[in-house]
Amino acid sequence: MSGLQLFEGDILLYESIDGGEVSLESGLFIPDKQFSTAAYLSLFGGNKSDSGKVNNRNEYWCNFLDNIAESEKYRSRFQHIITGFPMTVKNIKDAETAAYMDLQWFINEGIADYIFVYGQATGKNRFNLRVQILKDKLTIFENEYSLLWGTGDVNTLR
Repeated sequence: MSGLQLFEGDILLYESIDGGEVSLESGLFIPDKQFSTAAYLSLFGGNKSDSGKVNNRNEYWCNFLDNIAESEKYRSRFQHIITGFPMTVKNIKDAETAAYMDLQWFINEGIADYIFVYGQATGKNRFNLRVQILKDKLTIFENEYSLLWGTGDVNTLR
């Protein structure tokens, strides 16, 4: 049995206009067995002031708890770029790289073999990030995040 078959899932989070929301059905949490929550928290979890540089004081507070594995730490590189820098061609490329780095743990943990990220400006302060994660040449997660860039907040449009 593979690790994917054993995965019970996190609580399903989805992006909303004011941040992440928990999914409920009939008063019960809906599980996420397709890595949506893990990818969402990897990109938008932690402290948006954390640049991802080693030994900075803005790292997410849970990263300093005892017995936290390196792969479980939130670094917020992607979130830091899209909330703190103007949307330029260079910063879009930097955001793509940061998103890849924030999702790298999928490969490090053997969950995925390949991660594809593609960022694109879609209007003034509007940005789409497409994420596709593959294992054994099959897509195990795919999503497109529609974001407001540079608003100082990680608001999503859908």
